Amino acid sequence: MGCLDGKTALVTGGARGIGAAIVRRLATEGAHVLFAYRGAHDAARALVNEVAAAGARAQAVCADVAQSAQIAALLAACDAAFGPAPNLDILVNNAGIGSDGQDASLKSGSEELFDRMMAVNAKGPYLVTQVALPRLRDQGRVVNIGSISGKVAQHFAAGYAMGKRALQSLTFSTATQVARRGITCNLVAPGAVATDFIAALRERPGFDETNAKTTPMGRMGQPDDIAGAVLMLCRPEAGWVTGNIIEAAGGLAI
Repeated sequence: MGCLDGKTALVTGGARGIGAAIVRRLATEGAHVLFAYRGAHDAARALVNEVAAAGARAQAVCADVAQSAQIAALLAACDAAFGPAPNLDILVNNAGIGSDGQDASLKSGSEELFDRMMAVNAKGPYLVTQVALPRLRDQGRVVNIGSISGKVAQHFAAGYAMGKRALQSLTFSTATQVARRGITCNLVAPGAVATDFIAALRERPGFDETNAKTTPMGRMGQPDDIAGAVLMLCRPEAGWVTGNIIEAAGGLAI
């Protein structure tokens, strides 16, 4: 038996990378998981099949969390999958985008790129949380996936870092709003994790080596490292932990 048997979970940005690892971990611990994705149709389908083959349950819905109409459709799918509200035990706001190789510096980053990153990385979690809270059962869990970028200075990615800082603020505000219902809200802040998300950065000569040298644990993170931190916060034993930033970065920010 898993520690999440009988629970339901909604994960945004769940088709690949960290999101997919979270879907796998929650599902194998017994949760029925509905995950949103934007464009990775093949990856989403493969993940659903993989989870099913392991004897667990996952469903996929194509939805852009920066679009309120698509969020409404996502929550309608949640109601269809889990039954009448309140019907949700866990919400993981994982969907996010970076610069994808474009110049995102304060010096030259474009307004269009800034607006898109803020729409997905800050507005999206705000809107999803807003409509998901009435569906959350008491004693539920909200976990936001931020970044160590929300804490440290990053002149080369100022707009991205701003969005992740805003997500920290949303975490604190959510935690205080739902505390009386026994619902917790925390943020997991990864360091560099080996996924397609930072593929452009890893193409820079010496990036991996420099990251390993500056990380006390001496290695880059893996998606399962972040999924493990999320599971820790979703376990019943974590019911007194709320309004916190959990840095899953191998000691990078020490």
